[in-house]
Amino acid sequence: MSTVVHRPGKSLKLTIINIIRYMVLVLHSVVTILPLVWILSNSFRNNDQIFTNIRLIPESFQLTNYIKVLTVSNIPLAFYHSLSITLVSLTLLLCVVLPAAFVISRFRFRGAHFIYMFLSLALFVPSITVLPMLYKLYNQLGFLGQKYPIVFAYVVEQLPISIFLLVTFMRGIPRELEEAAIIDGCSTWNIFSRIIVPLSNNAIITILILSFVANWNDYLQALILIPEFRTLTVALAFAKDEYTVDYGMMSASIIFAITPMIIFYLLIKERLINGMAAGAIKG
Repeated sequence: MSTVVHRPGKSLKLTIINIIRYMVLVLHSVVTILPLVWILSNSFRNNDQIFTNIRLIPESFQLTNYIKVLTVSNIPLAFYHSLSITLVSLTLLLCVVLPAAFVISRFRFRGAHFIYMFLSLALFVPSITVLPMLYKLYNQLGFLGQKYPIVFAYVVEQLPISIFLLVTFMRGIPRELEEAAIIDGCSTWNIFSRIIVPLSNNAIITILILSFVANWNDYLQALILIPEFRTLTVALAFAKDEYTVDYGMMSASIIFAITPMIIFYLLIKERLINGMAAGAIKG
């Protein structure tokens, strides 16, 4: 009969590691949440209150700044530009990445591995490094200053990470399901649309969230390629006068900008976590 020997030193070491781990997580949470709380508090205050009192709880919850954002500023129009461009880019991204990932993951053909590795290596290329060439290309094609051609740049930018996640996820789907569908007379399109895509919902939600956040927060490409159509990030950068800054109104504009991302994340956070975890395991 065997006995389990408990080692006090090892148990103490694990306890210390867990304490340090939780301390780091708590510190990261405070550093992340505190600025948001500070901005939310300032959105209910004016400049005098912001500069004279440093406090997280506002003196009164006045909606003056939010009313000014909706009636005086160009933030609502910029919100529309950002939302429309982001939705179009996400739709185009799905139309490109879903069949591409399906072909790479489920078919064997010459060059499939090279294409996958090429796209994977593109993950390490910062988008800012290709911005001068992108500007020259858009200028030659006549796309410069037009609203929706920027979605092509967004799709190309998000294509590597999307292909990487979807291919690794789709490769984990049992081939027995595909073989059974072929025996039942399903075509390639039916296998793709009725089996592979529904089973890849978590991965699809993951790439949608990652792409949504990246496109929504883009500043440089929107500023350079479509200066006439100011997106939300560009409008926030110019939400000030020549000599003064209304920090209360700017804080309300920031809250107005980040609210869609927070709501979107809270609605589908479980699918995001499941998709990232499944992609990591199957990769």
